[in-house]
Amino acid sequence: MQLAPRPRLGSQRTSASGFIVSADGYILTSAHAVFGAQELSVLLGGQRRLAAEVVGLDRRTDVAVLKITATNLPVAAICSSARLCAGEWVAALGSPFGFEQSVTAGMVSANPRFLPGGSGVPLIQTDVALNPGNSGGPLFNERGEVVGLNSMAYSTSGGYMGVSFSLPIDTAMRIASELRAIGRVTRGQSGARTQALTPDLAPAFGLDAALGALIVRVDAGGPAATAGLRSGDVVLGVDGVAAMAYSEIQERWRLHVPAACALPRPLRARRDWVSTWSGVRPRQRAVSPSPGST
Repeated sequence: MQLAPRPRLGSQRTSASGFIVSADGYILTSAHAVFGAQELSVLLGGQRRLAAEVVGLDRRTDVAVLKITATNLPVAAICSSARLCAGEWVAALGSPFGFEQSVTAGMVSANPRFLPGGSGVPLIQTDVALNPGNSGGPLFNERGEVVGLNSMAYSTSGGYMGVSFSLPIDTAMRIASELRAIGRVTRGQSGARTQALTPDLAPAFGLDAALGALIVRVDAGGPAATAGLRSGDVVLGVDGVAAMAYSEIQERWRLHVPAACALPRPLRARRDWVSTWSGVRPRQRAVSPSPGST
């Protein structure tokens, strides 16, 4: 399925991809592909063109939900991306450069992959070719089930360089559900920037395994600062669960609703302690896809 957003005055017309997630006309695509568009139309199967409206979008995860007036539409088969492993074959369907229903295939390089400065959003890294027009299209597993929402390609030249990123479908569908319900996404925040604890860093903190999240910066006045956390602490677990992987900690923080309490278990000078924090992420703090967005 191809999207044709009509951009703001003075801009060029663009195209993107998407896929149907409900028979009554709800469509999933990338937020950056439709953000700022004056008009939207959807081309179904290269035949029917229908007007579309934005139900809601979340720029932080790069998810948008559209609605068209139609019924009894075919719906994409969805499969959890939680068990998608490096080395598995995947394929992307989209309209690169306007060439409709183009398929490119490749392999999963990492799942999940957290980008530096990416605010903890998990991604599926592949070597599938993604080009302008692929944004918002589905990433399929070998059984033809959607496991990801194609978002961007990393490039220093503007062209495909073998590193592409898709949002896990579990995350995309959760965001889409909230957008359909209230038109926006509310989420808690930790008030801290973190990074994964690597095998090289773990011994310096007296740890045998590369588990936990290393705090590299604490926002002044934020929930983490209020709880007494500081740069250099290692969060070993959340909500009483110890020895958590970095991806698990990031996921637990993301799922905490605003004003709910998370219980971080940080390590400082080889001594465990527990504190309580809470917070609401400001609605305007959003991250646009970069670099090399498709």
